[in-house]
Formats: sequence, structure tokens, C-alpha cells
Amino acid sequence: MMEPIGNPDSIPLESLESVSPRAFELSFQNVSYCVKHKHDRTHSAILKNLSGSFRSGRLVGIMGPSGAGKSTLLNVLSGFKKSNVTGQLMVDGQRLSERRSRKIISYTQQEVCLWPALTVEESLRYAAEFKLSPTIDQHQKRARVRELLHVLGLTGCADTLAGSVSGGQAKRLSIGLELLSDPKVMLLDEPTSGLDTVAAYQVLAHVKQLAARGRVIACVIHQPNSQQLLLIDDLYVLAKGRRIYSGPTGEMVTQFARFGLDCPVSHNPADYALEVASLDQEDDRLKRLMMEEEKDIFDYNPPRLMVEKSVDGSYQRYALSTLQQLRVLLRRTTSCTMRETYQFKARILINIAIALITSVAFYNTGNNADRILANTAVLIINLYAIFFTSIVSAVLVYPRESACFVLESKNNWYSLRAYYLAKIVVELPTLILSSSVFFLIVYYFTAQPFEWLRIGTFALVCLMFGWISQMLGLLLGSLLSVQNSVFVSILIMVPASLFSGFFVPLRDASVLVRPLLYVSFVRYAFEGAVHAIYGFDRPDLDCPEVFCYFRQLKRFLQFVSMPDLAYGYDLLALAGWIVLLMGAVYLSLRRRIKQD
Repeated sequence: MMEPIGNPDSIPLESLESVSPRAFELSFQNVSYCVKHKHDRTHSAILKNLSGSFRSGRLVGIMGPSGAGKSTLLNVLSGFKKSNVTGQLMVDGQRLSERRSRKIISYTQQEVCLWPALTVEESLRYAAEFKLSPTIDQHQKRARVRELLHVLGLTGCADTLAGSVSGGQAKRLSIGLELLSDPKVMLLDEPTSGLDTVAAYQVLAHVKQLAARGRVIACVIHQPNSQQLLLIDDLYVLAKGRRIYSGPTGEMVTQFARFGLDCPVSHNPADYALEVASLDQEDDRLKRLMMEEEKDIFDYNPPRLMVEKSVDGSYQRYALSTLQQLRVLLRRTTSCTMRETYQFKARILINIAIALITSVAFYNTGNNADRILANTAVLIINLYAIFFTSIVSAVLVYPRESACFVLESKNNWYSLRAYYLAKIVVELPTLILSSSVFFLIVYYFTAQPFEWLRIGTFALVCLMFGWISQMLGLLLGSLLSVQNSVFVSILIMVPASLFSGFFVPLRDASVLVRPLLYVSFVRYAFEGAVHAIYGFDRPDLDCPEVFCYFRQLKRFLQFVSMPDLAYGYDLLALAGWIVLLMGAVYLSLRRRIKQD
């Protein structure tokens, strides 16, 4: 249960009691960040030569009006933002290497990123699996999790799903996830935003206790009330990307008064700081205050931010190997999938419904020479259904996970390689089951030949085509919003279908259109399906009429320009598309991690 508001000192810390055996400080010098405008190729300075130091054992509050650069500063210090950044980052005066900075600095963003299908305790347990050394046994890890639940006041909701906890509990849980690895520096972006006064105080009280045990903790605080302000040891106040105060909270009002900025007795000092930061930059008092604060700006301005390439092998980026990461990811994803079955059930039911409708419309056409064109339409409809159910499902997967994936990856939980492999392994069973349900129903009721060779070859084409659709959906989902992904998927499918060989046979294609037939993945899937059903020396079809021109299958194959390629070449072309899209998805996810 939560500790009483008035007694935050009663929160015990055992193994988390001390992170550093000695005091240390995180300092930064001449940190600047500019945004490039593509339309006119100009630059806007968001951070302007910021310098400062945050000491261990003290809670630092970063304040300023909207647009002052508070969150941007944390993004830069955490290493989440690297492009167009200059300056230096140091610990105890020693420049911090890139590898070491990722080990000792954790960053919790304003938007809480939790897996809603996991309980609070399970969330911490999986975080412990990723962040703690595999040499630590499970008993010790569970003890660490239980202790952290108590430290953060989350014991009472340990068995509650993370998607159902209150805002304050979610904030504390997100902090606890990073606290498991005992980072020396914790950067928190507005940990109290969206919370009521009581919950905000509780979160801040817990954060202060964590800082008091030897960590550097800096957090963006937007307009704290007087009670919350008492918990903050030091303030760092920004105004339009420039520093106007850095120092103990109790000395801020005195510093402002030295420059003619007197805080009324009835005012909350935090509110007055925001008023000062919102003054016109040409205000003489504000200009003199800034000049005083910026006396420590160094003349030297390095071309890039702080990080040197470290050759120190003692700082291992991940606690687990790629294989160990993969195992934990598979367990976690399986747990989430077993609890969030709505999308999977919907996909199966939609496939069954479309399969039954198709079966009724094309019932018993499989061996009827008089309805061979209708039966061929069944094949292309089968591909369309697999495409749209697979791509729409995949388009929705990444946007739901993207925030958690990017944050966990940047905070060194696991590598992109492990996440990507886990995603592929998890998506395959769903694809196989949903696609098999569809084509087996259609295959049976439309009376396709019940021969294991044809069933197997047809199933292989459907599954490979479904995997192409799945990868295309993941690619679009990682590049675009959900709405745009759906529209683009239609935009891709229409021309790909037009040049599938069903609507425009290869023999009728013009010189301009013919090359498109050789790059359409739908064409190779359709051709492979036709080979599976009508190829491999299938005997002549039944003819219920007096005369059926296509009773001899070689006439039909010539009519639709088959065989243009052998079945093996169709599979090879589909495999090529799979490899191409899998590579594109990997590069897209890698770009997503690296982009600011």
C-alpha cells in the first residue's frame, strides 16, 4: 500500500539503498541543439549553449514554460537525440563515452510505455530478466522485484494488469522498470503530468527518496505547487532554450530579486519562475539575468555531443546474449498474446466468414471444365483474402508496440536483432493458422483435387504470399501511421493485382506493361497457385455439357499464358520478395530507433 503523503522518509530501501559508494556529478557544457527546416533550409536553435551540473543525492527539477526546451534537454542528455547536437557530457569532469553513457543513464519519457496485458509484478519480472545478469538466480531476481514493489508503493496492485492501474501507479511502475538496473543517472520527463495533486506528490516523494540514496535524478516538472516544490533540492530553469537559473531551490527568489525581478510574497516561487521565463527576451532584467547565468559558457564548442567511442570492454551494452534476449521476448510476447486474443480471434472469424461466402459462390467448381474460369477466380480471391487479412493485422502490430520497443531498445533492454527475430517467430503461427483455415475451407467446398501434392504445393504458395503480406504490413506500420498504412496497402495491391496475369494475361500485355508483370508478387503467387491446381500432369476435367473447350488443361494453360515459368521459379520469386521485405523491415526498425 502507498505510504502516507506526509511521511515519505518512511519508505525503506534495502539492496537499492546505495547506488554509488561516493558522491558524483553529471555535468554538461555548451550543449546546443538545432532543428533544420526542409522547406527553406534554415535552422532554429532549440537549446542554446546550455551548461550545468546535477549532483548525486539531490533531486533536480527542470522548469520552464512550454517550448522552453525542457524535454529536448533530457533527450539530448540521455542520448535519445544525437543529430544536430553539439556540446560535452561528463561525469566527475571525465568525458563520458557513448557505450558507458548508455549503461549509467536511464530515461523515462513523459508518455508511459507499458505492456497492458502484463501485471505490474510481471512487468517488473520481465524487466529484471532483461536488465539483470543471468548469473543472478531467479530467487534473487524475484526478491529484487518484491523489494522494488514495496519501495515504489506498488505492492497492493502487484497482480493488477498494467493497462488497468491508475496514472500515478503507472508513472511509478515506469520508473521502477528502469530502476532495476541501478542506473547512476535517471532522467524523468514530467513524471507528475496528468496526475492529481495527491498522486503527483506521491510520485515526487518516491523519486526524491531514490535520489537521496546516491543517484542523480533530474526530472522535468511543469508548474509544481508549493508542497511539491519543497521536495525539489535544485532547480534548472529554462527560457526559450537558454538558462536563467541553476542552483538550490531556496536561493532562486533571491537570485531573481538581484536583477529587479521581485517575487510577490503571495506567489508560489515556481509560478513566478515561469512568469520570469515567459518575459520578452528583450526585457533588460531578463537579459542581465541570462548574462549572469551564462558566464560559465566555454569558448570551445565541439562539433558533436560529448560521446567518444569507447574501447573499454568492461561496459557490456546488454545484460543478456541475443539468444537469451530472444527467449525472454518469446515468453513475454506469448503471455501478452494469450491474454489479448481479440485480434487473433477476429482474424480467424473473418477468414472463416469470407471462406464460407466464397465456397457458396463457387461451390463444386474444382473439376468442372465448363466453370474453369470461375474456378480460376477462386484462386485469385483466395490470395486477396490472405493478403488483406494478413496486411491489416500486421499494420496494427507495430504501432501498438512501437513506443515500448523504441524506449526499451534505447535503454539497452534488448537488441533490435532479438526483437526482430521474436517478432518473426511469433507472427508465423498466427499466419499459418489463419491462412490454413481459409484455404482448406475453400479448397474442400470448391471440390479442388484431393491430392496431397496439390494441397501441399497450393498451401506453400498461400503461406509464402501471406508472409509477403505480413512483412509488407510490418514495413508500412513501421514507416507510416495506421490510417496511411491502410491506404498505401490498397494503393500497392491494386496495381499488383492488375499485373497478376489474371486480368492482363502475359500474351496480351503491351511492351510497357510486360516488365510490371515480372515484378508483381501477386503474379508469382497466382501463377504458382495455377500450377498447383492445374499443373503436374493433371488429367482432363469433367465436362457436364455437350462440349467444353477447356476440358483439356493444356488449352487453358496456353490461354492464360501458362506455364510461363515452372512452379519452382514461382517459389524462388516469392522467396526473393520475402527476403527483400524482411530486409526492408529490419532497416526500417533500425532507422526508427536511431531517428530523433
